[in-house]
Amino acid sequence: MVGVVLLAICVSISAVSADDGWSFNFSSSEGSNSDGGSVSFDNGKLVLQDIEFAIPDGYKENDTAQKLAEQAEDDEDAKYSLCSFLNGDKEIVVKVFFSDEFDYKNLTAADGFEDKTIAGHDGIYNENAYGDNTPTFKFVEKGKLIEVNAPDDETLESVIK
Repeated sequence: MVGVVLLAICVSISAVSADDGWSFNFSSSEGSNSDGGSVSFDNGKLVLQDIEFAIPDGYKENDTAQKLAEQAEDDEDAKYSLCSFLNGDKEIVVKVFFSDEFDYKNLTAADGFEDKTIAGHDGIYNENAYGDNTPTFKFVEKGKLIEVNAPDDETLESVIK
């Protein structure tokens, strides 16, 4: 009788896990930020680490640049995910930094950055952060640090939701 019950449980689990919408996915804690690197891009809607962005028409995903849950160079307790989109020689780069050890809270303008609000998000902005005349905006959402680089301010604002 016990064998029949175990067989029924195994068949049930196999049937449920065969469904595309369900899997065994456990994180270290319920409030975990690092889910191993989640990303989806469909019809101009990018969701990277559970943060949503809008990628303008004409930009194509640069799969070779994508990084998911990579170790951050400047912080051993943080990871980051990155997506890049190209339109000719124009590029949009979206990075999300996250950690299970802490939540990002506030940003302080330094190193050429200034306080700015874009698309309703308070953050810091630099029109030439990387020396290539690419505007960069950083802000905090859901305990994660978001950095968006775009070819111009209009595109930058359209990416941030």
